[in-house]
Amino acid sequence: MRILIVLNYFYPYVSGVSEYARSLAEDLAEEHEVTVLTGQHESDLPKQEVVDGYTIVRAPILFRLDKGYLSPGLLKEFRRLQKQADVVNLHLPMLESSLLAALTSKPLALTYQCDMAYEGSLLSKLAVWGVRRSCAMALKQADQVATLSLDYAESSPFLRPHTAKTVEVWPPNRFGKRALKSVDSLPDEPGSVAPGEIRIGFVGRFVKEKGIDVLLDSITHLSDLPVKLMLVGDFAGVAGGSIYDEVKSKIDGLGNRVELLGKLDDDALEAFYGNIDILALPSVNRFEAFGMVQVEAMGFGAIPVASDMPGVRATVRTTGIGFLAKPGDAQALADAFRSAIEQRNTLSRKTVAERTLDMQARSFGEAYEAVFKAAQAAN
Repeated sequence: MRILIVLNYFYPYVSGVSEYARSLAEDLAEEHEVTVLTGQHESDLPKQEVVDGYTIVRAPILFRLDKGYLSPGLLKEFRRLQKQADVVNLHLPMLESSLLAALTSKPLALTYQCDMAYEGSLLSKLAVWGVRRSCAMALKQADQVATLSLDYAESSPFLRPHTAKTVEVWPPNRFGKRALKSVDSLPDEPGSVAPGEIRIGFVGRFVKEKGIDVLLDSITHLSDLPVKLMLVGDFAGVAGGSIYDEVKSKIDGLGNRVELLGKLDDDALEAFYGNIDILALPSVNRFEAFGMVQVEAMGFGAIPVASDMPGVRATVRTTGIGFLAKPGDAQALADAFRSAIEQRNTLSRKTVAERTLDMQARSFGEAYEAVFKAAQAAN
């Protein structure tokens, strides 16, 4: 198939949405002709290049609005590229989604990543309203809809009317192949990686929905334990702005109990996952629909602690490994960490990794091939 994938931000910009789409493009490019259409979010990025067997086309951005942007060039490129495609795959939320859906008669498969939450200034809330309306219209026109989890879909007012054409496709573990190679070398004995130190890791952008302020507050409730919090993620180049300045005083206040590692490449991130005991995902709103980092970290034996929210809780519920906490509650999060520490002392890293890898028997690319074929049949 000739597949056109469209989303606002793509690699080298790193987010859950962009990494999901990147993994999809890589998997599909092994058997299909794949083009990714996105915005040129940095002016020095090439307008077109071939990466890992697929083509990236970047349209210039006219101006930015909070996390979004307007790009007439994106519409122009879409009209050209969709003519050559056998199936079109839009990744929502996306302001242009309804217009793009209307501009093609090709089989249309949407990937619904998350609901957008009303937050920020009045202008930001108006922008969210516009995106939500556009997504609702695009969903009506879609032939098939892929969602990260049915748990999230069933709680979404936008997806509930379209359950007949909605299928669950769990996000991939982009470290899956690496994890498979390393699983036999993982420790088969339970306990902390570093004797006398309990390492809690966080991976994500420094944005409000990630609950980093709650995470930092939770560490103050663990003063009796040798806990070290290790923060990985971009705290500068964040669309819509970083909250680093807002949480810096809390980071400084915890002293050497917090380590700020910044953005890591895949090799360094793999090593990081293999050296933390617990992976924290304390997200606070519906911008977080799954949390792929849970599956990534578990592939190297880390135990997840996540917010008890639709979608985000799916990994813990499915594997029976890890613990859930009330969103936005620092004390509840600290209590969940205590439970995870106890579980760390009973489960080996190898056991966690094997159980996680067993969940994804069918490859990510194969699951999407089925979605695209269903879209073609319905078109």
